[in-house]
Amino acid sequence: MKKIQRMSDAEKQIMNYIWKTGRPVTTAEIMQNLPEEKAWKQNTVITFLARLMEKEILKATRISKANYYEPCLTEQEYRNFETKQFIEDVHKGSIFGFISALCDNGDLTRKDIEALMKRLKG
Repeated sequence: MKKIQRMSDAEKQIMNYIWKTGRPVTTAEIMQNLPEEKAWKQNTVITFLARLMEKEILKATRISKANYYEPCLTEQEYRNFETKQFIEDVHKGSIFGFISALCDNGDLTRKDIEALMKRLKG
């Protein structure tokens, strides 16, 4: 697979809807299901969809007069990419540094730590 590129917040909102539906969707359907505070015009949504296709996060299939959009990667695949990027950008690639920061801030509960230990043990 080609290197994944980061999405803008607006692109993520569109992708979150597409991932949630679990089936190909049209531009009209996307527009109808955007949060009410996102009153984007159709051309704006089409621009975001085009960018997502350029990034190979989304693909379109033309059926009759409508494009049906579906993801090229799962939400989990994208989340894994974002997590790796965050650790690289903020913690210089150190997973230990990331987990240490969580521990130092008190963000990890005992239950979280036990689950991590269990996962690390295999």
